[in-house]
Amino acid sequence: MIRFLQTPGPIKKVILSGILLVFCGAMVITLIPGGLGSNFGFGAPAAGVVANVAGQEVTVIEVQQQAKQMLRQQFPKGGAEASMLLPFLASRAAEQLIDEKVMVAEAERIGLRATDQELADELQHGQLATILFPNGAFIGREGYEDFLQRNDLTVPQFEKMEKDFILARKLRALINGSVSVTDSELRHEFERRNTKVKFE
Repeated sequence: MIRFLQTPGPIKKVILSGILLVFCGAMVITLIPGGLGSNFGFGAPAAGVVANVAGQEVTVIEVQQQAKQMLRQQFPKGGAEASMLLPFLASRAAEQLIDEKVMVAEAERIGLRATDQELADELQHGQLATILFPNGAFIGREGYEDFLQRNDLTVPQFEKMEKDFILARKLRALINGSVSVTDSELRHEFERRNTKVKFE
């Protein structure tokens, strides 16, 4: 093979140049971020999509909504100074959304489901209970929709997010429940590892 390449000849140069050109072209198409590769279904995700997790897309709009929500929660009085943190919060929001999608995908893979009754219980007794159920009474469908609209959400989006939260919580409980260690087991393992016996 080396002798073949060392012998001069115009045909060999043309063939080798053509092969190198095709190889370089393939590299340009597939390796440039956001280049032609994403248009053909490989390479970077499609425009407007931050990540693709188990067939579910994390979109730029979702990341922006999550970042704005995080900004409102951490800086309720807001202002121009707080809005300067949006790029930093956007990266945290993207990571959080990707983590949530991974948790939900795994929960669904092992057969966990979130029912409508669990959703109702979460809304009535969860973090938003004081807003949605002040004094134990529901604020009504119109108040519910207004609250969600002020937070840039629709009812289906919000309820899907809450069901995903329930699924992730179920998965965490399943993982944590299966890894419980009693005090006696812990003491026994400690003694086993730290007891030294000297044989003479």
